[in-house]
Amino acid sequence: MVGILDYIGWRGDIGFDVSPFNDVDALILAQLSYVPFDGLLPAGFGQPVSLARAAELFDPDKVPDKLRIITFRDDCELIRRLGSEKRFSSLTVEGFVNNTDAEKNVQFAAITINLPDGRKYISFRGTDDTIVGWKEDFNFSYLCETPSQTLAMRYLKDNFADFDGGLILGGHSKGGNLAVYAAVYCGYEIGSAIEQIYDFDGPGFRSEIADGLAYRRFIPKIRSFIPESSLVGQLLTANVEHSIVRSSAKGIMQHLAYSWAVVRDSLELTNGLSKTGSMINKTMSSWLGSLDDETRRMFVKAVFDVLEAPDFETFTELGKFNLKTTAAILGAIRKLAPVQQKAVLHAFKQLALSGKDAVFSELSESMKDMQQKLPMSAGALGGDPFEKGSSPKPPH
Repeated sequence: MVGILDYIGWRGDIGFDVSPFNDVDALILAQLSYVPFDGLLPAGFGQPVSLARAAELFDPDKVPDKLRIITFRDDCELIRRLGSEKRFSSLTVEGFVNNTDAEKNVQFAAITINLPDGRKYISFRGTDDTIVGWKEDFNFSYLCETPSQTLAMRYLKDNFADFDGGLILGGHSKGGNLAVYAAVYCGYEIGSAIEQIYDFDGPGFRSEIADGLAYRRFIPKIRSFIPESSLVGQLLTANVEHSIVRSSAKGIMQHLAYSWAVVRDSLELTNGLSKTGSMINKTMSSWLGSLDDETRRMFVKAVFDVLEAPDFETFTELGKFNLKTTAAILGAIRKLAPVQQKAVLHAFKQLALSGKDAVFSELSESMKDMQQKLPMSAGALGGDPFEKGSSPKPPH
């Protein structure tokens, strides 16, 4: 199956003047925001760097381990190919920012790509390998606005208020959500300059946002793509029609953009979700619909209190199970109420079964050991894991 890296090689000698900007180009530039350009590109705007030069500056061997996310190898190949092909090498980038703060529950990164016709493509990074990044994703379920959404909106307001050209926004995973959110709340003038918003398997929004007039104004501009067995892209509400993309991967790994199929200058679409994708849609809608905001908040807090117990920053670190890691997690779980323990252990088992990057390959067996060591009988537990409370108010 042909993917985006193959596309760069096949179509790389064809300029945008011959073959106009398309959906595949948009996905590639959305993925570009994952490349760890930290310390390589000039801060802010006004000193754009060509992708050819960015590729020269980028040295994979010098990238710290904590910045090497699940797609790191493919991302290294991506920037190498973009820097060497006619179609992309002369594109310039600027405005790179990367802000990760565990204490503030924020993981945000963005970069602006200048297209040959004068338009700008603003690419928002999705969830990386950091625990705080995944925590913020879960926070979408009960918050109307998260720190990364605020930063995405500010990125537009602070940098494009005086820009008189066309804007294209895009992002993969959480980045797709940020692109849509930033467009909706950036203000009328900037919003009017936005021509297209690309959402590649990004989570949706709470109904307070997705059903609002401000959001509905942008629905005609949103192009949403999800894989056949999408999980992330079916979370919450989007109110847009999804285009279903064929993927070479299985299960949750279909979320990775490098597994998406390309035909000439288009993403290869299918007629609908797979049986797994349809089941996920029904299950997630039912589960989220049964929980109020306070229950969701308490569940997320309990899960991540446990994940953060070993004092690791990334899932890769957490996945390297040893006695110290297990002891820290056990200690955190023991502090929870019995019904909370059951809910958290169940969540961890589901994460282990997903097989994400083999990070949790040892987690399933570890969960069995943990249950035996905990002072409770999981099978005897029932009821709501958390007390119910009031819901947070929408910020807009």
